[in-house]
Amino acid sequence: MHRVRLYPKATQVERLQSMLDVTRQTYNALLDERRYAWKARGINITAKMQYAEITALRAEDARFASVYRECQDAVLHRLDLAFAAFFRRIKRGEKAGYPRFRSAGRWKQLEFSHGDRALKLDAAQKRVRIPGVGTVPLRKGRAIPAFGRAFLAERNGRWWAIFECEREPEALPLTGRIVGIDRGVHVLAATSDGELLRNGKHGERLHRIVRRHQRALDAVGVKDTRGRCLNRHDPARIAAVQRLARAKEREANARLDGLHKAANRIVRSADVIVLEALDVGAMTRSAKGTLTAPGRNVAAKSGLNRALLDAGFGKLATLIREQTVFVKRYAA
Repeated sequence: MHRVRLYPKATQVERLQSMLDVTRQTYNALLDERRYAWKARGINITAKMQYAEITALRAEDARFASVYRECQDAVLHRLDLAFAAFFRRIKRGEKAGYPRFRSAGRWKQLEFSHGDRALKLDAAQKRVRIPGVGTVPLRKGRAIPAFGRAFLAERNGRWWAIFECEREPEALPLTGRIVGIDRGVHVLAATSDGELLRNGKHGERLHRIVRRHQRALDAVGVKDTRGRCLNRHDPARIAAVQRLARAKEREANARLDGLHKAANRIVRSADVIVLEALDVGAMTRSAKGTLTAPGRNVAAKSGLNRALLDAGFGKLATLIREQTVFVKRYAA
C-alpha cells in the first residue's frame, strides 16, 4: 500500500463528503433490503439482483448517478464480504455478529476497484484527477508505481489517497547471524546477542495530552441520566472530539513509527529470527472477574495491560514477519 496526503479545496471536500454519504446510504439500504426480505418473506436477495437495482436507480436519481459507478459496486462487494464473514463465523461456532448499519462516523472510505482506470496522476505526480471531484493536489514523495485498486480515506478532517501497488523487493546482504528475540515492557526487544531495543513508551509520554483533551471534551458534553450525549451536534463538542481524535492519532503514529524502526533494525541485522510465542490476547485479558467471583489486583492488572498494549508486542511480530517474507527471503 502506498498512502499519500491529499489537499482538496473546500468545495472538493464537500463533494467527497457527499460521495461518502451516498455510498453509506447505499450500503445501509442494500443491507436493509436483504434483512427485510429474509425476515418477512424468506427470500434471499443476491448481489446480482441488487446490482441491477443500482443500475436502475442511477437512471432515476441524479444525486445517486453523480457518484462514480465503481464506488457503488465496491459497496455491494463490501456487503457481500460482510455476509460471507457472518456465515463463516456461524459454521465455526463463533460469535456470529450480523452485519450492522453504518453511521457517518463509521464510514470514512471510498473504494475504486480499478483505481488505475479512475484516478489519473499527472506526469509529475503532484496532482490526481478524481471522477466527480476534479483535480486535487497531493503531497509529493516517493514515486507512486503502477497500481490496481485505490481508496480515498478521510481521517480526522484530512484526506488520503491509498494505492494498492507492488514494489520490487530489495535484497539485503547476508549477515550469517541467527538471533532470538525476547519481548518485554521496559525493553521492547532483547536479542540473544545481548542487544537491547528500548521501549519508546509512546502511550505513556502522550497520555497526558490525550487526558487533557478528554477532560475538555467532558466539559462541553451534556448527558442525560442514562449517560447519552444530548449535544452531539454542538460545534464546540465537535471541535473537542476532533482535537481528541488527532491527539490519539499522533500517539498511534508515534508508536507505529517506533515499531517500524525496531522491526527494520532487527530484520537487517540477522538472517534467521526466532520470536517467543506470546498469546497477547490472554496476557491482556481483564482481571475484573464476575459478580460472584470478583478479580484481585484489578487496578494493577489494568496498568500492566496498558503497558503491554502500548509496547505493541503483536504489531512488532507482524512487522518482523512482513519484512522477513517480502525482503529477506530474496537475499539469497
